[in-house]
Amino acid sequence: MTANRYADNHRVEYDGAIIEETSAFRSDVELFYDLHTLVWDRDLGETHDGRNDAIESALDWASSTVPELKLENELRFGDGTEGVVRQDIVASSNQCSILVRNTATFETPHERTLFTVFNLGIKGHSHEDPNAVQSAHVVHAEEYDALTATDGNRHLAFVQSYDNRRRFDGHRIGTTGESQGPERSAWADVYEENDGWIDSTASGIGNLDAGFGLYVGDAESIEWLTAIGFAKESEDRAIEHALDALDTGYDAERDDFADAWNEWNDGITTGPTGDEFVDNLYERSLTSLKCAEDHCQAMIAGAFKPTDMTYKFIWPRDQVIIIQALVAAGAFDEARQALDWLDRVQITDTDEETADDRGIDRRGTWWQNYYTTGEPHWRALQLDQVGGPIYAHWLLWQETDDKELLDSHYEMSELAAEFLLEWDNGYGFPEKHQDPWEEVWGYSTEGSAAAIAGLRCMAEMADAVDDEDFAIDCRERASVWAENFQQYCYREGTAYGDHYVTAGEPEHGTPAPDGRPDAAAFMAYWPWNVLDSDDDTLVSTVELADDPVWKADGTPCVGRYPGDVYTPSRTAEDGGWPLCEAYADVVRWRSGVDPGAVEDFVTDHAGEWTTSAGLLPERVDGDGTVTWNSNLQWSQAMYVLLVESHRRNEPYGMAPGE
Repeated sequence: MTANRYADNHRVEYDGAIIEETSAFRSDVELFYDLHTLVWDRDLGETHDGRNDAIESALDWASSTVPELKLENELRFGDGTEGVVRQDIVASSNQCSILVRNTATFETPHERTLFTVFNLGIKGHSHEDPNAVQSAHVVHAEEYDALTATDGNRHLAFVQSYDNRRRFDGHRIGTTGESQGPERSAWADVYEENDGWIDSTASGIGNLDAGFGLYVGDAESIEWLTAIGFAKESEDRAIEHALDALDTGYDAERDDFADAWNEWNDGITTGPTGDEFVDNLYERSLTSLKCAEDHCQAMIAGAFKPTDMTYKFIWPRDQVIIIQALVAAGAFDEARQALDWLDRVQITDTDEETADDRGIDRRGTWWQNYYTTGEPHWRALQLDQVGGPIYAHWLLWQETDDKELLDSHYEMSELAAEFLLEWDNGYGFPEKHQDPWEEVWGYSTEGSAAAIAGLRCMAEMADAVDDEDFAIDCRERASVWAENFQQYCYREGTAYGDHYVTAGEPEHGTPAPDGRPDAAAFMAYWPWNVLDSDDDTLVSTVELADDPVWKADGTPCVGRYPGDVYTPSRTAEDGGWPLCEAYADVVRWRSGVDPGAVEDFVTDHAGEWTTSAGLLPERVDGDGTVTWNSNLQWSQAMYVLLVESHRRNEPYGMAPGE
């Protein structure tokens, strides 16, 4: 369950908050896209929607450790009176359902009808059935009404309850985007027509939205429940899950939900500093990571998407950094599960299907990212997604001293290391690969550092199992690559100065990837430990991070690189990435360029960038405003890691050195 507060984004006209992009962590299965609550005032002849018409709104969690969502939209009517619609939302701990407790209060006793309208997002995508469509219909049973939808494989069901009555006062299934005619959308019928009536239809096929009414007379205070049930098996099962949630009741569902979350938090490190702000954001970040854990036991990159791009995939690279954060916080079960996932999806076969579009035999590596089903999505070769999993295995083994864990994933890491040993360009450096930002093919600074770190980690694990020859091979190759690191990845006298670049000898890119500084280069120090923090080449790079061409003007946040156009407008904008600032601050801290950089990040700067849910985003504007892709899990992992590093007084999770 996810929600969005539009008032936080100055690029849009709305000021309301809404349940939105709820999904099964599957970009192909957004079971329903949004959930609108509308108020029809008969006396005034007005329809008001929470997202579109709120004059004030709020969105938060119940606490930093219990992600029960709480939304509030304040409405103002034509006669100057006001009303407030509040929603509390929990996912059930007992069956596949979401339960929403709605309350509405009004200053005047006008005759009103409340409407629930939602887009049905079940769509077929190319990796499943490209011809899949959704169908929906209304079920009238003896004790309830239900509105159900399916793509033929998955089912959901909406029911509502008001004063123990489980009926709809009108219902409609319409075609999204149709504003007129018999197939017009439920949104058009309720909001755009603004006549207080919902013209009932009972079924539909295609790209659908739907809605139903609740007549409440002249009541000034109303409470009702909306339950959404999900099922793989059947429509009846989805209805059963929704009804079970209603039968249980909101308070009981909420108690079970809170108990489950509190039990999880009791088993990990929470509130480690005593600073109220830091501990709150630390706990929220860990809660967010756990929220992003799919049934496959890996964690999606982000629950929201910037523009038309979705982050509801699993990147092996992101899993590595998330594992680093989970281990730092003592969430060993989740770290083990994520490592298990890496082992399961590694490319191990030797046949034509292991070759990518460049003809590279990818045995021993990982595809670029995956659907939660384990099916590959993008497939380019990134060396941080080869060396990184070896590092994650090594780190978890180091922190647990678990010989069984070392042995059970040894073959995975060995296979990845064998690929790296073969991926030499013949001149003492890793062959070209895609950079971490997935834009450039060349000698990536960060990817090459990750490959060196992976071989060093493998050498330590090989020593532990008495595989001495393999350990020697890994160390020797890592040593040669490290000796040549500056030659391939550092440039002097560019338009920006002297610095590490995105990638040497790139195929393409603007500005030139081999002539611009790049924040991913700071990972060559932490966690990959290929460069010392006070290395002159790294210091010269981090000093450039204060240049206005690279950092946000109004807040201390560095971007990925100068001239970056991966922005909401698709043009270079003033702004920065909190995760990039995190890596830069660790270099500043440990090099002595700014000894207080990490402390400033965790205690002060991060507070400027958090969303209404108290989470760090992917990117902020030049003044720190969050406008794009809230809740990127890599950002949450970085906050946990900075807090743990600050309280330990050393960067957490450094890979082995030379």
